[in-house]
Amino acid sequence: MRKYAYGLEEIVSALNERKQRATYGAVAGVLGLAPHTVTGSRPRIPRYSWVVALNGTPTGYNKEQIDPDCLEQIRSSNQSVIKDSAKLMEWLETGFALAQNTQ
Repeated sequence: MRKYAYGLEEIVSALNERKQRATYGAVAGVLGLAPHTVTGSRPRIPRYSWVVALNGTPTGYNKEQIDPDCLEQIRSSNQSVIKDSAKLMEWLETGFALAQNTQ
């Protein structure tokens, strides 16, 4: 059972703040959307580059549009990508609970 409800902006903020990549499929699963609709018409800016394809890279981005830390993870072959919506939800809830406890 979910403790918190998340929208795309909350998920992207958490990924960006904690420097964690998650697949379109994982994010879509949390949002209840189809993977190809997750970032839809959103601009290709570094903030959204933490949402990636199964290969670990954001689809359709050039180097200048990818967050430098994300790009470094890609270049170093860092395989730390959340690919499962249940794991993403657990990761989000753990981070949210930790943030609540520090306020």
